[in-house]
Amino acid sequence: MSKKIVDVSSYQGIIDWRQVKASGVDGAILKIIRKDLNPDKQFENNWRGCAAAGVPVVGVYNYSYATTPAKARTDAERVVSILSGRKVKVWIDVEDKIQKGLGRMLVDIIKAYQAVIEAVGLEFGVYTGLSFYNSYIKRYSDLINCRFWVARYPSSKKMNVSSMPAAGKKPIIKHIMEGWQFTSKAAVPGIIGDVDLNLWYGIAGGTQTVQDAASPTVYGGLDYAPVFDAGYYSDRYKDLKAAYGSNGAALFTHFIVHGMREGRQAVDSFNVQAYRTRYPDLQKAFGDNLPAYYQHYIHLGQKEKRTAV
Repeated sequence: MSKKIVDVSSYQGIIDWRQVKASGVDGAILKIIRKDLNPDKQFENNWRGCAAAGVPVVGVYNYSYATTPAKARTDAERVVSILSGRKVKVWIDVEDKIQKGLGRMLVDIIKAYQAVIEAVGLEFGVYTGLSFYNSYIKRYSDLINCRFWVARYPSSKKMNVSSMPAAGKKPIIKHIMEGWQFTSKAAVPGIIGDVDLNLWYGIAGGTQTVQDAASPTVYGGLDYAPVFDAGYYSDRYKDLKAAYGSNGAALFTHFIVHGMREGRQAVDSFNVQAYRTRYPDLQKAFGDNLPAYYQHYIHLGQKEKRTAV
């Protein structure tokens, strides 16, 4: 199952993390640094508050104004300095208007920041909005090797910790999506005013993994059973059988991380290339994003009685 994570900054003021914990929040991501490279005014308070209340800090983030790799390195080095040896995942937030016209330079900025963070043994990821991703990152997706945390708000309504976004509005990207920020208007006990709320899908051993061990076809809240069967997948591909044998969880993880992008077939009733070729409306919507075709079939294609073989 996915978890509920809040991300906060000094904008939320002083937070009662014990109330946050009691409300059912599973973890937090904290803003670490300001534009002037000083620590966020509530960063240390939030770090200590989470520790005292038993709220896991699953990451820190830096809203980036970098327009050159040199600036990105300086920012990342400052984040490392503020952390002072604390082990936590670092997210660079790329979405500012000054970064929209950078083209390929944006990739160099991300990679420069990433190199500094990973050089000290910390995990790294990129936060951005779905629109920014599609407009300025998607075209360079093959050049960026990290997980993403993506914002997309399917509703403007007030939400709370128990709220769930519409599954069909989940962002579809070319990278592994570790988290989905689905609202900026959540009401959470212990936090004054609105706060961002995220569905968090989790990672393990460097690879995003199946979330429900009892149901090895569920990933990110979506059941891939209509397009995946571990036995069929293993039998169809000799390389997978040699690597994973009958390990269903490992086969499913391969399918999620690599198989869909490679267009592999994992059940006899769904062939992604046939599905793509048969429907021009899907080609127009998804282009070369093969995982999107699998997900469309699960969400809508079956109900619409579309043919996939």
